Amino acid sequence: MTTQHKTCRNQHAHAVSLAALLTLCATTTLALADDSARRLSTQGASLSLNSHQPDSETAAPPADSGEETTDLPTFPGPAKPYGTAGTEWILFGSGVAYDFDSNTDLNLTLGYSRFLAQDVEWMLELAAWYHSQQGQDALSLNPAMEFRWHFYNNAKTSAFLNVGIGILGATDNVPSGGSGFNFTPRAGIGITHQVAPDGTRLIAGLRWHHISNARINGEIRNPSRDAPHLYLQLAIPF
Repeated sequence: MTTQHKTCRNQHAHAVSLAALLTLCATTTLALADDSARRLSTQGASLSLNSHQPDSETAAPPADSGEETTDLPTFPGPAKPYGTAGTEWILFGSGVAYDFDSNTDLNLTLGYSRFLAQDVEWMLELAAWYHSQQGQDALSLNPAMEFRWHFYNNAKTSAFLNVGIGILGATDNVPSGGSGFNFTPRAGIGITHQVAPDGTRLIAGLRWHHISNARINGEIRNPSRDAPHLYLQLAIPF
């Protein structure tokens, strides 16, 4: 074989090797490009999904279950414990006194009270009376002042002693045979109990009910009346 023929064979072999190398490079490049394209496609889909997901902190409110919720009313409690100095009250009341001798006195009352010291209460009261009595029945107005000492007080319930005095002006003589102007000293005992969250209290008491004119018109015109007086009051803080 000649030298020229060998040279041609070597050049042909080199060309085949070069073509095979180029083919391999091209195949590898295409594979890498295809893999990169797939990765980019996957990342793009992931970003697209994440961009459409709602933020957990700003997620939509939960679906309405269809059940209505009702807020229960709340009531303020008493600002201070009962019996605290400086607390004030409005009182509405009614009572009856019977002297076991055909004389019955009925009243309606409106009062104001203030605790001057711990458990020491001062009260002003205006009473309107109907006197069913022997002789002529009468109507009267009776302003009075009273002090109450709450010797037992656990904030919810208290017990007190009371003493006071008032004046009474009537449309006729009370008692019959007496005068239309009288004095009304009083003394007794009572209890209070809180009946509402705002501190409103029910008061029940029994006291000595006395009507007389202190002999201002002489001994003969002073037929005084004494009777037990049972009463109820509603005390409202303000």
